[in-house]
Amino acid sequence: MSHKKKILYLFPRFIILFIVFPPCNVLAYQHNLRAMDSINVNYAINSKANQNKIDTQQSSTNFYKTDSIFSFRSSKGYFPSLFHNFGEQITAPLRFNGKQWLMTGTAIVITAALIHFDNNIDDWARVQKQKHYWVSKSSPVITNFGGNWGVYSVIATGVISAVCKNEKGVQTSLLATQAMITSGVWVNIIKLLTGRERPMADYIFSKSEGGKWSGPFAAWDQDLVIKKPISAFDAFPSGHTATAFSIATVFATQYKDIKAIPVICYSAATLVGISRLTEHEHWASDVFVGGLIGYLCGKQVVIHYNKTHQNPENSLSSKPKNKSELTVIQYGNQIGLSLKW
Repeated sequence: MSHKKKILYLFPRFIILFIVFPPCNVLAYQHNLRAMDSINVNYAINSKANQNKIDTQQSSTNFYKTDSIFSFRSSKGYFPSLFHNFGEQITAPLRFNGKQWLMTGTAIVITAALIHFDNNIDDWARVQKQKHYWVSKSSPVITNFGGNWGVYSVIATGVISAVCKNEKGVQTSLLATQAMITSGVWVNIIKLLTGRERPMADYIFSKSEGGKWSGPFAAWDQDLVIKKPISAFDAFPSGHTATAFSIATVFATQYKDIKAIPVICYSAATLVGISRLTEHEHWASDVFVGGLIGYLCGKQVVIHYNKTHQNPENSLSSKPKNKSELTVIQYGNQIGLSLKW
């Protein structure tokens, strides 16, 4: 076919194509595409802005709300939560299962064994400061973290977290104070009921192995022939160790996703307990029971907080269960069945 014939052959078809798809339609189609793209972009921007607004609202409604911390009526308030912790801790044995009773029995056996060997352990511990220079320098410093220094550290962490707007840090610090308060109350009640001599008092007064157990409220007994200092009645259990472990347990539980945190926290608390031995302030059984009380109070405080501040969307119990479903669907001129299970 010659070049002229090709032109004559294609020209009518080009005219038909031009009539069927005029340029205005093509331009209109391109314009519609641009408009749709503009609509999609605006929709995406608006959706992102709305999502950011929702996220901001959600993030600001958690821990700094008045009814969440400072309320005396809400169960999420600091003091109602603290009172609830006391009630839950004192009634905990009523809810023990078999495993928990077994662990309780094991703890009692360990405590009894330590009481039996307390005097021997004290003979070893009380000379370590004389044998090792680094023990004599570090022990008095470490032991303070079970007292005022530990409390100041928690307060400082909370203040710094508040300044940096770190809600989890503030939350953890407040929970640590609750664990310290509850463990401190139980420790002091047991001290009053047992009236055990500290090692330093034992070597001055009774000189009995493992210290004398004077019984309930002995520190207030006016019939005692010799007026003794409070150290003769408040050995069991160790308050410093309880404080250290209550703080350590809260921080270790809150930041358990960072593997180093639990190791650091529990190691520091253990060093505080050992320092009570090297400082000749407590018997080994005092330290063990104090650490156990601090650990249990810390765990209970965090568990209760997680229950009261639980997000239903993230709760395992609130996840919707998948149900088998058979439905009829239509797509264009076609009809089919959809099965979900």
